[in-house]
Amino acid sequence: MQERYSIFASVGNATQPFDRFLRMVDEAAGRVRLRTLIQTGAGAHRPCHADAVDFVGRAEFDELCRAAEYVVTHAGVGSVMTAVRLGKVPIVVPRRKDQGEVINDHQFELASELSRIGWCRVAADLDELLDFLQQAPAALPPGKDDTNRLMRGLVAEFIR
Repeated sequence: MQERYSIFASVGNATQPFDRFLRMVDEAAGRVRLRTLIQTGAGAHRPCHADAVDFVGRAEFDELCRAAEYVVTHAGVGSVMTAVRLGKVPIVVPRRKDQGEVINDHQFELASELSRIGWCRVAADLDELLDFLQQAPAALPPGKDDTNRLMRGLVAEFIR
């Protein structure tokens, strides 16, 4: 994809649909009127206000993250850490167990911890997503760019 998008949104490569995310990002794109690409995965919702693609490869994912002003993603560790590695602070919408989107609430737990250290912003609903999209994109806090070392420390602390 050679076109530049203001918002790149991704549900990751999981096989479970995440239609709540797709509807939320699609509605937000229509309201803020920013050029948006949504990677939809196995979701049934087809965006009305954004371009859509089912899946993208790793290199294309990296390029879309790098070029976008805003990265909106599920709270999958690979997606979030890729955005952070590329200097972005993604807006994260965790999949929820009570919505049947995941088998447990590990995405919420990860998003909460990464938000605490400034590596993401968490949007629980459309209003919060719109608030973030109406602000300037967040900058990575100083000293938070050594993601591999810091992530290893977080994981080690968590499993102790």
